[in-house]
Amino acid sequence: MFTGRGKQLTIFLTETDHYRHQALYMAIIEMLRREGCSGATAIRGVAGFGASTLIHTAAILRMSFDQPLVITVVDRPARIERVLEPLREMAPNALIVVQDLEVVQSGAPLKEGLPDVKVSEVMRRDVATVHPESPITQVVELLLDKDYTAVPVVDNDGKVVGIVSDNDLLTRGGMRVTISLMRATDLDYVRGLHESLENPNRTVSEVMTTDAVTVPPDMILGRAARLMVEKHLKRLPVIDANGKLAGILGRLDILNTIAAVHLPEWHPEARAFGAQTTVGEVMTRDVPSVHESATLEEVFALLVSSTHKRVVVVDDKRHVVGIIADSDLIAKVSRESWPGVMELLVSKVPIERISGAARKHIQRLRARFARELMTRDVITVRDKMPVASALALSAERRVKRLPVVSAAGELVGIVGRTEMMRALLAHSEEEKGV
Repeated sequence: MFTGRGKQLTIFLTETDHYRHQALYMAIIEMLRREGCSGATAIRGVAGFGASTLIHTAAILRMSFDQPLVITVVDRPARIERVLEPLREMAPNALIVVQDLEVVQSGAPLKEGLPDVKVSEVMRRDVATVHPESPITQVVELLLDKDYTAVPVVDNDGKVVGIVSDNDLLTRGGMRVTISLMRATDLDYVRGLHESLENPNRTVSEVMTTDAVTVPPDMILGRAARLMVEKHLKRLPVIDANGKLAGILGRLDILNTIAAVHLPEWHPEARAFGAQTTVGEVMTRDVPSVHESATLEEVFALLVSSTHKRVVVVDDKRHVVGIIADSDLIAKVSRESWPGVMELLVSKVPIERISGAARKHIQRLRARFARELMTRDVITVRDKMPVASALALSAERRVKRLPVVSAAGELVGIVGRTEMMRALLAHSEEEKGV
């Protein structure tokens, strides 16, 4: 939890309200948990009336009727603002109120690690799926509109028979561009990529991974997270005893759970509760970085040679002034340059080794220096920040990799979600004596 300025979200609804065949109040609480809110309380009213002017009471003879319900959430302003849009979509007829407040005391601080909850309490139940006979172009269209790059494959009985990912589409489906890069383009460009496929009618069953790693709903979250890290996965289908799909557990769902109990706005002078693994202990010190005056060729050389898929831009004092990610780069250059930039980023070869046509596309770029291509609003973390807080910040700001800076503001490393989750889980095991 936290102290300081916050917001209170209050939702007024009734017990009989539903959302997609589920009680609306439970659907809202599950959504709030997925989004990383610190907590939510649903309270049944004793009596009340709304726009209908009908008075609803909790009298014994009327217990089965339409009783009023109130859901209350207190959290950081950014989180409250983030859940308003999905909330309006789920409860178009509810009264929704947001108030500013001051949190003067929160609950006891939690130990570093994941809470002892089951996968079923965190997973998403509304899951996008595809059929084994679906065309792979349908998978691409589905993923373009999502914040993930893999979907479960289910048969006619709803049983999981595999999973199809961005990597499957690239290695076996004949796709030449990653989903993340496609998202930075437009629909016309994506349609052109579909038409260029050698076999556009290829089905999911031909490219999917059949031995999908799955978990049961009653598995403890920490164990599922460990499995995700060990197998280098970002999504785990959740299946019931009959092998049918019950939900999906994503890495972001786990991060949101961490964010709900750890403070992203860590302060260097904050009092630590017990030993905590810090970002500096798990970060990579070999950071792909360039000076803001670096040439376009220098930027591309680092982008294609680094596994981080981004380049940190620094000034004369090695202070972080920007970042250049491969997907952001597509959004910053003109459409006529996309084919050349795409070929360079996908082939992972130096500029001098790409095709002559691609080089001509890149030569048309107006931006010639790092400062013209970079995104200036960079989220950084201190090397002394606890890993749990850095993961919470990663979830809050939807950033996969974070540049790490020293107390003097100098760039000293870069850290990603996988290494931080691995460290957090290892620390939890040490505390429990596993």
